Amino acid sequence: MLRRFRRMRFLHHEIASVHAAALILGAAGLASRILGVVRDRMLAGYFGAGRTLDIYNAAFNIPDFMATLFLLGSAGAAILPVFQEYALRDKKKAGELIATLAALFFVGSVTAAGAAFWGAPRIMRIIVPGFSPADQAVTVALTRVMLLSPILLGLSGIFSVVVQSSKRFFIYAIAPLLYNLGIMFGIIVLVPSWGIMGVGVGVVIGAALHMGLQVGSSAWLGFGWDFFGTLIHLRRRVALLGGDIAEVVLVAGPRVLAVSLAQLTLLALDAIGSTLAPGSVAVLGFAQNLYFVPVGIFGVSYATAIFPRLAAAASAQKGEEFFRELVGGVRSILFWTAPVSALCIVLRAHIVRLALGAGAFSWDNTRLVAAVLAALAIAMIAGAAQTLLIRAFYALGNTWIPLAVNATASILSVALAFLFMRALAASTPSGHWLAIVFRISDMAHPEVVGLGLGFAAGLLLDVVVLYAMLMRYARRSLGGGHTTVGIDGIKIIGAAVVAGVVAYLVRASFSDALPLSTLLRVLGEGATAASAGLGVYFLILAMAGSEDVALLRRAVGRRLFSLRILPLYWDGDETK
Repeated sequence: MLRRFRRMRFLHHEIASVHAAALILGAAGLASRILGVVRDRMLAGYFGAGRTLDIYNAAFNIPDFMATLFLLGSAGAAILPVFQEYALRDKKKAGELIATLAALFFVGSVTAAGAAFWGAPRIMRIIVPGFSPADQAVTVALTRVMLLSPILLGLSGIFSVVVQSSKRFFIYAIAPLLYNLGIMFGIIVLVPSWGIMGVGVGVVIGAALHMGLQVGSSAWLGFGWDFFGTLIHLRRRVALLGGDIAEVVLVAGPRVLAVSLAQLTLLALDAIGSTLAPGSVAVLGFAQNLYFVPVGIFGVSYATAIFPRLAAAASAQKGEEFFRELVGGVRSILFWTAPVSALCIVLRAHIVRLALGAGAFSWDNTRLVAAVLAALAIAMIAGAAQTLLIRAFYALGNTWIPLAVNATASILSVALAFLFMRALAASTPSGHWLAIVFRISDMAHPEVVGLGLGFAAGLLLDVVVLYAMLMRYARRSLGGGHTTVGIDGIKIIGAAVVAGVVAYLVRASFSDALPLSTLLRVLGEGATAASAGLGVYFLILAMAGSEDVALLRRAVGRRLFSLRILPLYWDGDETK
């Protein structure tokens, strides 16, 4: 396997430019998200938004939650600064640290997975109380199959630290593609014979491909993993590296708890959804997957690319450089995400119909998923910026502030989701008003939209508080910090609102003449309205003297896809 990796040298090309890294991560993220949408379309076509997909989404709860609780597997961002520090001093010691962490993780994760395998029936009665005993039994069986995936993905997360630290972002970026391809293999090949269980097997196949790529690339970089040797001498290695491992645990612990809170929030929303009409959990899951497409492309890509620079600036106590990278990253995320958020609200039905409208996925399913997507899109900018803000705290060595903020926001999200859900279910005046706003007042079970609203409200609070506290903490720790998003942010938000209005007017002009009865009409109407909105958005910002548009125009003129000059900006230096 290692020989094959050596033959594929182009995969291991070092990407030193943060702009090039962001482009590669963004492009691969886009490809992965597109595959994810295709995957969901296939699932929707096979099963519709009904109880079968409720079971599939619910079965992911325990594996996903375990992936966050497996300390080292989900703490790559916390391990990275420690690994970089040791790699600069002693590459061999850095390799031993990664290998030991992987071995400890493997032992702990297998033990935890075994406990979850045994306790799954009892756990399922708590997290999906609205399911019948028969549905819970199927959910338990599917969960037990997918318990292998967090072990594999956790190991992949550990070795991805080596890949990121070595700036091999191409390898890091394409691993999720393999994960989705594995799931799609399960849907195409296994579902006809095995039903929904075939999707679970596909998840495990995808996780194995994800891990294999990262582990193989790490070995190519000189950080191979002697699996059995490490396990045999694990006690001795832990004794030698005890201080280093303890440092990683201390840094990573609060991060894992913070991510676990986010997962607990989604789990709580699924639990509430299981008590609603059949298909509600699936509706929420589909909407969340569509919402995370732009969030992943813009938010996660920028956060991943800029995190090593933030960590380096913080370590060197370069306050001005830290704030320049941070504020520029937030502005770039805002620049790309704001118009997408507006268009998702205006063209929600077109997006859902294009992404999922096939086979057993009905028009009522489309309307409900579209309404939940619109609710989530309200907080899309916040969702994209959240990862960068949290990682900025980690770069500063503080993991407790984001933990406290996330805990408060998670509690608020669940409480508000329950209140919104009850308001819509009981047809209260506020619930009736919400149903009219989201155009679902004629539907028998609109209450699932309340879950999306609760999630969005908690996320908005989370990011507003995180940003305020981060700026204050960073100024106190590093000094400087006079750069803010400020006027640029107001211009971007204002232009996005106008773009949304223009897209709505264009869409409305088609509504009577061209009903959404065919795929081509949906695509044509949506593309025309989106193009009009985006055109107005860029025109307004260009007239307002936006630096982002000016840099974008120059970058397009100098080969848009060059790895040296990219339309992804923090400052005016295009050669960075």
